[in-house]
Amino acid sequence: MFGFSRLTTLLSQSQSTETKVYLFFDQVTLAHHKSVEMWQSYLNYGPQSEAFITALTELQDIEHQADLLKREIEQTLYRKTLIPDLRSDVASLIDLTDRLINRQETIGLHLKIEQPAIPKSVGEELLILLNTVGETIDHTLLCAKSFFTDLQRVQEYHTKVIAFESQADKQCTRTKVMLFDTDIPLVNKIQLRYFCDRIDQVANLAEDISDRIAIFTLKRVQ
Repeated sequence: MFGFSRLTTLLSQSQSTETKVYLFFDQVTLAHHKSVEMWQSYLNYGPQSEAFITALTELQDIEHQADLLKREIEQTLYRKTLIPDLRSDVASLIDLTDRLINRQETIGLHLKIEQPAIPKSVGEELLILLNTVGETIDHTLLCAKSFFTDLQRVQEYHTKVIAFESQADKQCTRTKVMLFDTDIPLVNKIQLRYFCDRIDQVANLAEDISDRIAIFTLKRVQ
């Protein structure tokens, strides 16, 4: 476990860096919670509602704060005298995780611009999909935190991420089947399919991040 000792040394070199990394992960969690709130507001009150606009604005603010933290973490990593491949792994993890927020913000912006009409039954399925995506993100973050604190638990969380991502795929398919079974115009169905797929892609990205963490971990336990 020589690699593990090197990893704990990385975090112990700078308490402020460790704090920023965990603050960054908190922003990812907040972003998804705000994304769910945004969707709930859209479905309940519509695209012109104050609740929806406020939630989207707050999601954008979270994305901005995450970008600032990401830059600070990256600058600190490359100022420190660290083992190059370890420094690269951590920087890559932060960059990939930041994309979870970016993608959810992009979905929100498209929602604001396109303002799709969403049948109630489809909206209910979308919320279930969002919940499953949230579970995938949560376990990806647990996997990431384990990479910094307890390498033995990375595989446990990685396995759970895979299971939740698979569940998200199935829920996405279920939502699209229900969507195309409605009597709304085909053009509206195609428009809503875009949102189903983009939400599901957030779970796919979370799984990709978890896969990468698993690889980073293998390099340090062998």
